[in-house]
Amino acid sequence: MASIAPRERPQRSMQVMIKQDPGASLPMDLGLLEGTFIMPTGRRTPSIFSEPRRRWQLELHRARQRFIELRMGWSYKYLSKRKPRPKMGLRPVGPTAQALYRQMYTAFAEGDITTLSTICTEGLLASFKSRIASRPRNERLRWTLHKFIRGPKFVSHRIAILPYKGSAIRQVVVRMRSRQSLAQMVSRGPGRPDALIQGTGEEKDVSEYLVLQRRMWKEIEEPWMVWGTTEETDPDTVLSSSIPTQVTEKT
Repeated sequence: MASIAPRERPQRSMQVMIKQDPGASLPMDLGLLEGTFIMPTGRRTPSIFSEPRRRWQLELHRARQRFIELRMGWSYKYLSKRKPRPKMGLRPVGPTAQALYRQMYTAFAEGDITTLSTICTEGLLASFKSRIASRPRNERLRWTLHKFIRGPKFVSHRIAILPYKGSAIRQVVVRMRSRQSLAQMVSRGPGRPDALIQGTGEEKDVSEYLVLQRRMWKEIEEPWMVWGTTEETDPDTVLSSSIPTQVTEKT
């Protein structure tokens, strides 16, 4: 099953946006933060036996990124003078990720834009609105989460300090593995049950990288929101560039 949530493209950098319009209010959606690294898995990972050099370079890059994330975490924690200070541990974020994942897909299937507007950043919300508006009037979706196959796995934790006092953006990438189904239904008129479109509604195992975002604005943390989904980092992008960035595409 293809991902329902669109994979968002990186947007203009924060520095460029502020330089072009320094008086503008800061949007919630600044794109996927620079340096986001998701370790490739399976066949995309260089073999330690046949490509030991490439594998070592990739592991070294991952270690460097984790060190940077740890350092940025301390900066974020003490950015606010308010107490208690923000908690940087990710374990409590796991249940939040699962709840937002369920809410997002349920609301999208039901065409519930009101709910989506409270849990999605601007870019993702605009994409969902467009897709909901383009549905045939006699068609509806029924999304079912049968179970989570594994617990949430955090694979990236990036922070960008904003050029405003006590302000920053925090993003985490969470690997979600679940068994779910998406049924497409067609209305057959008043008093008659909807008809299931053949070939839809089957249970499938799905693995996705969900991007959650939280903003601190003037020393006050806002709730976690869904930025979208993304993909594993291309090893060639990392190994061929001294300053790699995550590249994503809409589906």
